[in-house]
Amino acid sequence: MQSKTPVYDVCVVGSGAAGGVVAMELAQRGASVVVLEAGKWVDPTKEFFSHTMPYELPKRGKDWDPRAHLRVDPKKEPFTKAGEYQRIDHFVTKAVGGKTLLWAGLSWRNSPYDFATWPVRYEELAPYYDRMEKMMGVTGNYDHHPNVPDGVFQKPLPWNCAAYEIQKGCNKLDAKRFRMITARKAILTEPHQSKRPVCHYCGHCMRGCDSESKYTSANTAMPAALKTGKCKLILNANAAEVIVSKDGSRAVGVRYFKAGTRTTYEVAAKHIVLACGPIESARLLLLSKSNHFPNGLANSSGLVGKNLISHTTAGAQGYLKQMVGRPVFNDDGTESSHAYIAAFYWDKPHPDFPKGYHIIVDSGTRVGTGNPGYARQMEGFGGDFKRRVRDRYPALLSLYSQNGMIASPERYVELDPQVKDMYGLAVPKIHFSLTTEDRAIFKDATEKITSIIEASGGVVTNVNSAPGVDSVHWVGTCKMGNDPKTSVLTPFLQSHDVPNLHVADGSGFIDYSEKNPTLTVMALAARCADHVHELLKRG
Repeated sequence: MQSKTPVYDVCVVGSGAAGGVVAMELAQRGASVVVLEAGKWVDPTKEFFSHTMPYELPKRGKDWDPRAHLRVDPKKEPFTKAGEYQRIDHFVTKAVGGKTLLWAGLSWRNSPYDFATWPVRYEELAPYYDRMEKMMGVTGNYDHHPNVPDGVFQKPLPWNCAAYEIQKGCNKLDAKRFRMITARKAILTEPHQSKRPVCHYCGHCMRGCDSESKYTSANTAMPAALKTGKCKLILNANAAEVIVSKDGSRAVGVRYFKAGTRTTYEVAAKHIVLACGPIESARLLLLSKSNHFPNGLANSSGLVGKNLISHTTAGAQGYLKQMVGRPVFNDDGTESSHAYIAAFYWDKPHPDFPKGYHIIVDSGTRVGTGNPGYARQMEGFGGDFKRRVRDRYPALLSLYSQNGMIASPERYVELDPQVKDMYGLAVPKIHFSLTTEDRAIFKDATEKITSIIEASGGVVTNVNSAPGVDSVHWVGTCKMGNDPKTSVLTPFLQSHDVPNLHVADGSGFIDYSEKNPTLTVMALAARCADHVHELLKRG
């Protein structure tokens, strides 16, 4: 084992959405920070494929995943799964910036209604939402929707033709209930203090933005932290254990493996902040056993790894009859839709499920380009067949929901007792099942989506037969609360058991609204950083 490094004020494990914010906020206030990142710096000009033509790709892009090289090798670092529902995935990106390299940029605020069961109120988090939106550069429209709070916005993303046709269908059904709003994304539509360029709508945000118009921790937060001279970044550092003091009262450091080797190192710090992602942070705590914490660090409640939550989805595909045969031109904009049908059960929950869902209106040429198999649904042969395929291409659309979720005892993460990764560490075992509420919300969303397509003059050609589960929206494994017996973290994301240990990623979530988690994760992380700063001042 190598000698220890000097004692830093704060050690942050992970440089993604939460880790980058914590490192930036604390380093800018003068704290000495060390960030352990399990991967490397990614060069956007060489490792993203936003502007690569299909004929330049392996097999001309057929069955080729442009993100595969940014995901951990599942043979070397696997996860296992159990439970009734097996169609789940755990997408891990080891690189500076983490999954912010590959996100769509969606930046929704939770509303006061979404915080109903949380120990944190919207009013407490609103200033941190403001701070994060200004730092990232978030585009949006001031929709004044009671359940979708407005923020600090650049000019909104424009809708395409199909979105306006869907809006007509929504208005025909119930304009007040099926209200369409504009997506909020951390993608620049105007000049910004970060000096990142304005987006030119290439439409490949989730392949990685090589123009850097989209916010990532790697192009904004981490450079700001490093610029202070108070932040040290250690690359290829795979955390294996949070080390505690001899009396078990404090965390004193982190042991890590150098990537691809069995060589271990340690860093020492006065405060430890985990930001590995909810599954990996829970795993690290469970791996950090000692005489003081035989069931895993900070786990006196027995709730580390419990309360696992994600988003489920429903969806249907089809085409708009009025757009068949129109000229083909690219009005797609950014990746993923610019138009959303806001959730409509926020003021009066459905009797069969407690959370709502919003509906994403995906349309334009990317729907056909991304799923050329739509042509198999069409009959014919020869030139007539080709003409009909081409005519339908600009008319295609896909509507899908993002469904809220509450915790269930059937969903949790534990250490697999048999399977180890390349470092000899127990891998996470994910237990996941669908509840009665999950199936009910899927059924309701499917019905509403098909009715909206048909009311808009569309034809439904396919309906998803089973719920999907988002592979990157995991939260909730170290729930926050005021009672140490029923929660792992305080409302400031501080461990009840170990006062100088914080978990700043989405692990603290209580439940899930329909909204994407990243902006709320970052706002909570900024609030957590403020709390750590106060603890440092107290000495």
